[in-house]
Amino acid sequence: MNIVSLDRVINKNKFKYFYIHSIDSTMEEAKKYIDLGHSNIIILANEQKKGYGRRGNYWVSEPGNVFCTISFKNILSRKDIFKFSVLTSVSIKQSLEYLNINNIFFKWPNDIYCNNKKISGIIQETYINKNSKDIISIGLGINFLSSPKLQSYKTTYVLQYNSKISRDKFFEIFINFFFKSYNDYVYRNNDKFFEIYKKNQMFVNTNIKIINEKKQIIEGRFLGINEDGSLNLKTQNNQIKIFSGNIVI
Repeated sequence: MNIVSLDRVINKNKFKYFYIHSIDSTMEEAKKYIDLGHSNIIILANEQKKGYGRRGNYWVSEPGNVFCTISFKNILSRKDIFKFSVLTSVSIKQSLEYLNINNIFFKWPNDIYCNNKKISGIIQETYINKNSKDIISIGLGINFLSSPKLQSYKTTYVLQYNSKISRDKFFEIFINFFFKSYNDYVYRNNDKFFEIYKKNQMFVNTNIKIINEKKQIIEGRFLGINEDGSLNLKTQNNQIKIFSGNIVI
């Protein structure tokens, strides 16, 4: 892929870019712009003080990593918007592989793992701005300079595998891949990235445990990802779709 400069690819796609050194949350900052009637913005921060992930979980945000929110007007049907987080996940995978960082897999629904260690996570939210337009906001965190030491799962970061790349260059590579998939999907109805997402899932054809939003544990065999983004699970009695939850490692 031909990587073009950050300014060029952002301007070509008619987005506005804001870099803020230290911030509470890039997602919360995006909401401020949305409330003012803005859309099609990219916010990048060096540090988040109050970052959050899915279901409001605290997002460990160590300085020097990649913290970003991409917000844009949605022109697709509601049933299709889940694929924006998917194309973002795939764009992160492609960016890492571009740097010869391999063994990248997805942990349903929105985590990216490298060598069985978490390297990135994504959150997607939908808002209505003052012009009554649907705005999609995708928040992403990528461990670039360091990764937190956690008891619940292992983590890793980009510089462990490629010590020569700068964070700015890495982000530029990611944005190039992101807009390639974004434009293919929105304007050409091309969602080939979804096949990459489905084929690179962790734990497929193994027995797993899922904690759902009601804190219930569901056990079964992970059969794969359905076309609507749900997880296909074979339990002892049934084959069911799960639309939200967390796979227990």
